[in-house]
Amino acid sequence: MTSKRVLLVGLGNHTHPQTWHSIGMLLLDHIASQLNITWTKNKSIHAYITQPTTIYVDPTSLSGESDEDIKATINTTVQDDVFNNSNLLSMTDSSLLPESSKHPSPLSSPSSGLSDVTSSPKLQPKKSKPKPDLVPIELTLLKPMFLMNVSGKSVSKAARELQFSHSNMIIIHDDMQRELGKFSIKNGGSASGHNGIKSVIDHLKTDAFQRLRIGIGRPPNDDRSRDTVSDFVLSP
Repeated sequence: MTSKRVLLVGLGNHTHPQTWHSIGMLLLDHIASQLNITWTKNKSIHAYITQPTTIYVDPTSLSGESDEDIKATINTTVQDDVFNNSNLLSMTDSSLLPESSKHPSPLSSPSSGLSDVTSSPKLQPKKSKPKPDLVPIELTLLKPMFLMNVSGKSVSKAARELQFSHSNMIIIHDDMQRELGKFSIKNGGSASGHNGIKSVIDHLKTDAFQRLRIGIGRPPNDDRSRDTVSDFVLSP
């Protein structure tokens, strides 16, 4: 089976890595650590990048019944995995792991004490659908070294040199319009005031790419003056 290629881009300021504005980069660092992959500096693209890594994903974890189901899964992930430093791989309910490494169902365990109950004629277990084969995804991570407002330069260079279509990119960035720890998915559309996304749109010459927006909350007293917002997003 041919792997689908995905470029995962974390926006931020390379010079201020431990700030709210760089939370996209921080998430990529977490993913890289969980997948045990390392960063290398690419001078041509002017970014830190990883070698393509193939992961295997349960396709049912990527196709919720609705957009709200997907958003709910992501919201739970950010609270449990990113902000509480849990294992990021739980996002897909162990779907990135080989089948042999998953925990067996407690109903099928001889030590559970439930084998007699489930074998009773009165309590026949429901027939479950066979699990689909895991789907391979070739994942490349990218952290631009340009400042946030011009980070689109790195993204467009990566698209050309690594031959990624904009439809195979996911751009991760901070979002003050959402509560701290809330994720949302946006497929195309305007930059909604985010200068990093605006730069990506300007350099790709299209807005038709996916964004993963991470809520960082609002400044104290909801003060949206330019200086206050700047101080807030650049705070550790």
